[in-house]
Amino acid sequence: MAVFAASVLVATACGQGGPSASQEPAASASAAASEKPQDGGRVIEATISDIATMQPILVNDTASGRVTGLLYDVLIQVDAKTGEPKPNLATFSVSQDGLTYTFEINAKANWSDGKPVIAQDYLTGVQAVGKSAKTVRKSSYQDVQGFNDYKDGKAQTIEGIKIDSSNPKKFTVTMAKVSCPALLDIANTYRILPTHVFGKYLTATSKPEDIDNAPENTNPQVVDGPFTFSEWRKGDQVILKKNPNYWNGAPHLDEYVYKVVANTAAVTAGLKTGEITFGTIAARDLADMQTVDSVKITKYPSLGYTFIGWDTQSNVAGVALADKRVRQALAYGLDMDAVIKAVVFNEAVAHVAHHVAVQWAYPQDTSALNPYKFDKAKAQSLLTEAGWVKGADGILAKDGKKFTLTISTNSGNTERETLAQVAADQYKQLGIDAKAAPEAFQGLVTKLTSGDKTLDATIIGWSLGSEPDPYQIWHSSQIPDPAKNVTGFGFTYFKDPAMDKAIEEGRNPSNGDCSLAARRKNYDTFNKVLNEQQPYNFGYVPNVLAVSSKTLQNFNPAPFSTVYNVQDWWIKK
Repeated sequence: MAVFAASVLVATACGQGGPSASQEPAASASAAASEKPQDGGRVIEATISDIATMQPILVNDTASGRVTGLLYDVLIQVDAKTGEPKPNLATFSVSQDGLTYTFEINAKANWSDGKPVIAQDYLTGVQAVGKSAKTVRKSSYQDVQGFNDYKDGKAQTIEGIKIDSSNPKKFTVTMAKVSCPALLDIANTYRILPTHVFGKYLTATSKPEDIDNAPENTNPQVVDGPFTFSEWRKGDQVILKKNPNYWNGAPHLDEYVYKVVANTAAVTAGLKTGEITFGTIAARDLADMQTVDSVKITKYPSLGYTFIGWDTQSNVAGVALADKRVRQALAYGLDMDAVIKAVVFNEAVAHVAHHVAVQWAYPQDTSALNPYKFDKAKAQSLLTEAGWVKGADGILAKDGKKFTLTISTNSGNTERETLAQVAADQYKQLGIDAKAAPEAFQGLVTKLTSGDKTLDATIIGWSLGSEPDPYQIWHSSQIPDPAKNVTGFGFTYFKDPAMDKAIEEGRNPSNGDCSLAARRKNYDTFNKVLNEQQPYNFGYVPNVLAVSSKTLQNFNPAPFSTVYNVQDWWIKK
């Protein structure tokens, strides 16, 4: 499964990044690779969060993304080791001016019901994004000629997408202006939908809720990926069956089960007993897992990070969190180095910006960024400067209002639950009436992306992609607005003109320069704004601790994907 070009929220450590250490000797892995694959068997992957949807345009989280990516294929995928785009379901070329992208879908590519995957199916997927009221992916196509007019109901077609009159599998996508992330935005996403299934929800008279509430979103019977949908037992498991007609070769596995367990401790227990084939474990369980002979452990830095997001306009703490000095005080007042040592068992590095080290946009000069080392006196000084004074009860107050702070996170992730409690305890020492509040992951994601105003602060994580464009997360246009039925990832409600400009220039450069050097310069500016303004405490980049049964062959997570080669996996009997 190719990694999403766009970002998704992650319930636990995300299975991306490049392997840096393995419990299994390389010689054994090479020997296994030379063996003849055996057909049959099933893989059970553990997760602490159920999926929310199997509709590609509505995916906001890694759980839904995992299952959707096994059902629906992508035009192009990124190389698992380098992140470079390469042909997958289609070949591609780019015009000399960088505005027109030509795709030709593989002649063998069929839907699971036997109908061919054609250019119209790509157009159907883009139209679904335009029609939907719940998707957060409209910005992926906003630079395509005519997409915005279609989205706004001013046109019935998308001018920039043309299907070849002599070849139904060939089409072009023309941009209205140079868009540096265009290729991955328009082609490295699971948004090719069977027209003969979803077309009826995208007519001239269709309403957004028609596509958003389509029954096929949770019961997809026509897919083009390596697996087909069998059953979703909500809160328990999703069962997928092999697609014998998969264009890229039928999987060796008969079945893929995405199993929901109570918490990260249950993941570890299932891996030890063999009930679970693979999953990611919490750092506190690593030493125990290293004593288990039946598993292979692969450790690598995540293509994402765990953070505390501040709602700068929250109804409860907004009076405080709207002030940059207070947000900086919260950064100085949390001993992240101690957290990494005690909570993450040193399986992480402190983080102070948006981009992570495995991305090319990661700041080259991190010395220009404030590390916010723990300094309680500095934190107290900033709070005093912002007008917060301790009352007789020891709680900070300003203008007659006490500083209360609820830190939400997803239940079942013991690492984040512990971080929330540690943060609340340390903030209490500053005079803040803070508490931790775990809740179900999918409910939390819905609140964040829909603009629910009941959250002060949220500990959660991003799973990023090979394209480092931060537009969908940080541009002010992506702030959710329930009054206008607008969803988005900008749940801090933070705006900054300099940040917007840097994002725009990295995405749509006024001089047309999409070179990495030019884009990196803009992203350095972007990261400096975030580092100073602190709408997030950027937390840490964890190591992913991927554990798999030694019976699972060809499971080789790489820098930009975990299950990119799933059709090649097999179970050694």
